[in-house]
Amino acid sequence: MDEDTRPIEETETLGQRIRRIRQDRGMSLAKVVRDDFSRAFLNQVEMGKTRPSIRLLRVIAERLGTEVEYLLEGHEAGVDRELAVEKGRVLLLQGESRRALLALKPALDTYDWPTGCDARVCQAQALIALGRKDQADAILAHEQQEMELHNDRHRLERLKAIEQGRQFRYQGDAVKVHLQLADRAQRAGQSHDELEHYRAARVLLEAGP
Repeated sequence: MDEDTRPIEETETLGQRIRRIRQDRGMSLAKVVRDDFSRAFLNQVEMGKTRPSIRLLRVIAERLGTEVEYLLEGHEAGVDRELAVEKGRVLLLQGESRRALLALKPALDTYDWPTGCDARVCQAQALIALGRKDQADAILAHEQQEMELHNDRHRLERLKAIEQGRQFRYQGDAVKVHLQLADRAQRAGQSHDELEHYRAARVLLEAGP
């Protein structure tokens, strides 16, 4: 099990997290530090006696094959944003437009493709449902340009359906089990699994009866 999927104790510090990942990788102190800083310094970091600068933290993260966000927080910001999008989509499909807008907040300001685009399109759908079509149209016009830039036909089809007032649908049915599994994954701290189950639930909801 790698650092992206294992449950993380809330008390794990930055230094403990670095040491755990380093040991999981079978890496010595010397292999991580190379010529950039001393083994003694990294040892002090792992023991919580000193804190590296962001520059050195980037070096450590790169050597360990992980992200700075994971070292600092114990989770990946990108996963949290994707999870926000899927939660928002599920809530929207369940008719909870206001709750969907709240769920989407962590992802609305990112311009990572396609997460940011998906978040803002979902935001526009929620705004339409709340009677704020002018605001939604402005968002959709901007995101359409991004979709065309990336030549993303699937998202353009979804956008067209939204503009025509249709619900974009897949084939399929049932969501309850996936939502239960998503809840279980959340309690276990398994963000990737939680994301996948919310994604599956959203797809099944879009399938309709």
